[in-house]
Amino acid sequence: MLDKQQVRTQQSDEYIIAVGDEPLSEIQKISSLYNSTKAFFFVDSNVLELQSELVESITALYDEPIVYSIPAGESSKSTQQWMEMVTFCLSHNPDRNVPVYAIGGGVTGDLGGFVASTVMRGLPLIHIPTTLLAIVDSSIGGKTGINHPAGKNLVGTFYQPKAVIAPLNALLTLSDEEFLCGFGEILKYGAIADPDILTILSTRDLSELRDNTSLLKSIVQRCIKVKTDIVIRDTKESNLRMILNYGHTFAHAIEKQLGYGKISHGQAVYIGMIAAGILSRELGATIKEELIEQHFNSMMISGIDIAITPEQLVSAMQTDKKRSATGLRFVVLKQYGRPYVEQVDDIELIYKVWAATLTKIKELKLQYA
Repeated sequence: MLDKQQVRTQQSDEYIIAVGDEPLSEIQKISSLYNSTKAFFFVDSNVLELQSELVESITALYDEPIVYSIPAGESSKSTQQWMEMVTFCLSHNPDRNVPVYAIGGGVTGDLGGFVASTVMRGLPLIHIPTTLLAIVDSSIGGKTGINHPAGKNLVGTFYQPKAVIAPLNALLTLSDEEFLCGFGEILKYGAIADPDILTILSTRDLSELRDNTSLLKSIVQRCIKVKTDIVIRDTKESNLRMILNYGHTFAHAIEKQLGYGKISHGQAVYIGMIAAGILSRELGATIKEELIEQHFNSMMISGIDIAITPEQLVSAMQTDKKRSATGLRFVVLKQYGRPYVEQVDDIELIYKVWAATLTKIKELKLQYA
């Protein structure tokens, strides 16, 4: 006979998400929670140059600010970069009360968050997202991680931040391409939960929203509400949270096949949503594909050549985290705002969807040329 005892743990993941043009006062409140004269600042190298005033104002809150510049780009999400940053942290003899500020976009947040979650089994993490994509998506929900040769984000943790403080005025320094890439995730939120977002954007050129700050802030807040509502109900992506992966199974295959950094995550998600829409219609959905496709010219401004085959893309999907023993799981739609998860065991259907997607991309290029 075995003697057994029940173990229960309590975990509180409550934190604030603040969005606006004056972040410093909120950051001061957060910094006062930790009795530490020093803090780590993991800063994207581009942000360190373009947002020097913001970085200086935050680091000035500490007597001993320890700044580490993360090379910009997806290639930084590597085991080598993670190990270098862990070694950097340990060389400064931190205790568990030393906070980590991740200042930058999705790469900085994913990588910096992973470092924070693993050094001494966890240092307090504060996200300061400076890209549209990071503000509406990657900084919220506690996913951290790095890439592996076998696939994107295959190494990581669930680790909730202590706060997310988003300075919207940081978006002013983004390139047009980087600004627009955040709309891949924004369109996703419209597709899975808030179709009014798609309706609002249907009469607007996405690039115009950079100057329409009140509308942009309203859309950002809607997206944050969608994601937080989902994450609160499913912290570790066991069920409901999977709908946030709409378009991502396809997107990750594109990123892996083209090479990380050759296409932005937002653009890959956009193409992935075109593919997911095609699969949804194959499974019986009735959706207006033009609500997504009409933004092709804005989303694909870099003129990326998707010179890959359905066979290559299906092969790239074989290591996706959402693969089961017999097939791949996809987030699809019954209609906009009504997502569900479907396992597809018929590999020929996936070939068909990829072929149709690549054809659609060619058609849209001609249409918007």
